[in-house]
Amino acid sequence: MTRASTDKENRQQDIVQAVAQHLVENGIHNSALRALAKSVGMSDRMLMYYFETKEELIAQALMLIASGLIGSLENALPRGQVSGQQILDALRLMGEDPAAHPGQKLWFEIIGLAMRDDGPYKTTATQILDGWEEWIKDRLGSKRAHMAPAILAQAEGEMMINLLRRHD
Repeated sequence: MTRASTDKENRQQDIVQAVAQHLVENGIHNSALRALAKSVGMSDRMLMYYFETKEELIAQALMLIASGLIGSLENALPRGQVSGQQILDALRLMGEDPAAHPGQKLWFEIIGLAMRDDGPYKTTATQILDGWEEWIKDRLGSKRAHMAPAILAQAEGEMMINLLRRHD
């Protein structure tokens, strides 16, 4: 790998991180190319030098956000296999943090777009859900892996209800 390709990859990672933060703070509805470029501190043309499409950039940013959630859950749970209740309790505790609410809102915005068959969002949302389900299966262990979809559905439902009932 050449130094130029490494520099470009490092810059791409920086851009993805900045765009992920922008999406959490502003949502998908405010993700015009110029807004994304401004959040990174470059022109929209320069942004497209690093990514083939805006959708590719957003997909990478969303995957980064999703992997961050799994990392946070890993830190909140004991090592090894855990119960479904432990996973739900960790998610509830994380969901109570007001700093998590913008990311949760972003997730439901993406789900709404995916449900309308918006191609890039449907693909990315499916990949994220599949990843979370696999992570839950791994943490539950093979004897309880079949419970993963129900745990994921319960967590999603509780998160949605809690967001809708918030009064701030």
